[in-house]
Amino acid sequence: MKKIIGLFAVCTLLLVSLSYAHFHYKINATATLYANDKKQLTAVGMSWVYDQQVSDMMLKSGQSINNLANGIMTDLVELNYFTQLEFNGKRIATTRPKNYQLVSIKQGNKNLLKLSFVLPLQSPLFIQGNTLSIVHTDPSASASIFYHHANNIILGEAFKSLCQSRVQAIKGFEAGEAPELVKIRCKK
Repeated sequence: MKKIIGLFAVCTLLLVSLSYAHFHYKINATATLYANDKKQLTAVGMSWVYDQQVSDMMLKSGQSINNLANGIMTDLVELNYFTQLEFNGKRIATTRPKNYQLVSIKQGNKNLLKLSFVLPLQSPLFIQGNTLSIVHTDPSASASIFYHHANNIILGEAFKSLCQSRVQAIKGFEAGEAPELVKIRCKK
């Protein structure tokens, strides 16, 4: 009986250690739609608040906030900013992000890092009568990006009377996959 209990304990420890073998973290996101004078979508602004564990690691790294921001953006280029924009189900081409910044913020008793950047579209789009989707995936399976509810999709003056946003959780998503489906449907 002691051998069975010992074997069970070893197996339990092995499973627990395997579950922590790969680092995972969460990002709380907000997206803002930007338009030109013709009411065409020109860019999507992103604001990501990193969870406590990642924020602490970065803040304790000894690097300046500017160096951290530059390093993050360099890494995100290779990962396509974890972001795929789709227009009626077809991928939209974007250009390099603009106006990126990393700041330390206080939420309750937590010191967190917030990364903001604007992801310009390669060409402006009329989204009236169409659907824009925002999909976040991480090929490294480390980050999961959440909006949590439609209030975190800011439509802006050009689109707020035309469009409705919806954030739907994906049950049973795997690490690296999108945990939510973000759809912005616009009427003509």
